Amino acid sequence: MFIKLLKKMGFSLEESSWILYDVANSAQTLTTMTVLFPLLIGFIAPANEGSIWVGWANTIYAVLLAILSPVLGTIADYKGKKMKFFKFFLTMGVIGGLLLALPIFDYKACVILYAIAMTGYAAANVFYDAFLVDVTTDDRVHKVSSAGYAWGYIGSAIPFCIFIIPFALVTLLGDAEGNYMIGSFTLTYRMAIMISMLAAVGWWAFHSRHLIRNVKQTHYHEEEDHIIINSFRRLANTFRNMKKNKNVFIFCIAYFFYIDAVNTVITMAVSLVTDMGVSDVVSLFVVIFINFIACPGAIIFGKLTDKFGGKPMIFTAILGYFIVVLVGSMISKNANLIWVLGFLVGCFQGGIQAVSRSYYALLIPAKEDTNEYFGFFEIFSKFSAILGPFIITIVVTLTQKAEYGILGLIPSLVIGAVLLAFVKDPKKTTN
Repeated sequence: MFIKLLKKMGFSLEESSWILYDVANSAQTLTTMTVLFPLLIGFIAPANEGSIWVGWANTIYAVLLAILSPVLGTIADYKGKKMKFFKFFLTMGVIGGLLLALPIFDYKACVILYAIAMTGYAAANVFYDAFLVDVTTDDRVHKVSSAGYAWGYIGSAIPFCIFIIPFALVTLLGDAEGNYMIGSFTLTYRMAIMISMLAAVGWWAFHSRHLIRNVKQTHYHEEEDHIIINSFRRLANTFRNMKKNKNVFIFCIAYFFYIDAVNTVITMAVSLVTDMGVSDVVSLFVVIFINFIACPGAIIFGKLTDKFGGKPMIFTAILGYFIVVLVGSMISKNANLIWVLGFLVGCFQGGIQAVSRSYYALLIPAKEDTNEYFGFFEIFSKFSAILGPFIITIVVTLTQKAEYGILGLIPSLVIGAVLLAFVKDPKKTTN
């Protein structure tokens, strides 16, 4: 259904299959990472420690991925390797997600399983992002990248509304302990989370098949002897080239800082606002609201990028996230601000991610080196994902005030904007 609709909208089979993977994995992101994992940890961890353990979970997987990404990227740039690595980490993420869903582990084991599942998920995304140059041309890259995020939001929000029904039953209709009676059967809080998580993992695995079937690696290095040794040599050479290519290097550092706020809001927003007094039910509806706003938001952002350029639109989104952080810090005083926060995140989240990805793809000097460049891109992304949760975790641990922690994201936004000003726009080609 999705493929036919996308093709009618003017996307090729390869572009449509690539876009559909965002529909597949976004359901897992929304259901597990954004909503249920933070609520699960909040339910089974000691009182008032939910955001702390969620912070450590995201820090652990970000460190693992940051270490793995560049080496995997250089190896995967050889002919036929990109899809093999994509399949491996997709499988790792799916298995980790299935185990995480099982209601048999304590909160510390869940943190480890989450780190494994999210490492697989995020590593697969390294190769998925790198496939962007294989499915489209430079003049369409912003449009296709934005469509991926836009369809990912709407395509995940709709199944999410179905997947979350068991959790909604125990939350809205269950007793004080989170149990809901269905005849003689007792649906527990933990069991409801399991059903919802399993549904999301199944959706992710099922809809990944189109990318596996229809997308091929068209830019690559020919295989050679001593792949691992030569991959490390190419990795070092790529890093030297990045330092020589100031546009790529400065952009990656700028991206490191401003995407820190974006990633931290995505991974920790639910646990933070819950600690600030927002109920599970309201958090759930706000997340759905964000995704329905984010779909047109990403599409509009893509169109505006074609008109005004990538860098001005990234600046706009950074300013938007500055306001997001300020609003988020005031939720403990006025819980209704959660809806303002949701609207702002919906407007800017998909746009800044999509345009950053496509803008970076245009900066890469040689398309056959795309995967190793995206490996470095992932390093900067994931080390930033360490910084934000770590800062928030430390501040919340010391102050016991979630609203103070989120203000720690402001310096990252400011530094990212200043560095971005020094990046020169790339030249587009149509081949």
